[in-house]
Amino acid sequence: MTPPDKEFVYLLTDWQNRLFGYLVTLLGNVHDAHDALQETNLVLWRKMDDFTPGSNFGAWARKCAYFQALAFLRDRKRDRHLFDDELLAQFAEEATDAEHEAGDRILAMRDCLTRLPVRHRQLINFRYGQNQSVGQLAEDAGKKEGAMKMMLMRIRQSLHKCIELKLKEVE
Repeated sequence: MTPPDKEFVYLLTDWQNRLFGYLVTLLGNVHDAHDALQETNLVLWRKMDDFTPGSNFGAWARKCAYFQALAFLRDRKRDRHLFDDELLAQFAEEATDAEHEAGDRILAMRDCLTRLPVRHRQLINFRYGQNQSVGQLAEDAGKKEGAMKMMLMRIRQSLHKCIELKLKEVE
């Protein structure tokens, strides 16, 4: 086995939360998903030479996680509350669809944020990116708190409309 390149380590690290969420969806239990994620990471690490740089790491890693979930369930088959392979495959498909939808929504939101006036983008960043209170934003802008709440609500509504339009374009 060759030492891992930086891209592989970056991708593996970057995908941890998404793989964990995927496994929670498949296994229905956070603790089981954690165990399956550890096994998935070991397999991905052992098979890193099989990964083609520049290809879809997420699809490759999800496929590995899917097979680890199957193995995990087979190992614990004595519990009669576990899902069968067909139901697990359906969960995997739904989780993948939800991930794609979330990705589309994030891309739409990023695009819509860039279309906001600079001051509105700054307010959104201060409020949600830096977790500043509405009171602090109002004070900094020399406005009343109620006026700042109204302004933020209008900005959110504008973003929501823009995102929904962008998502309809994707369909």
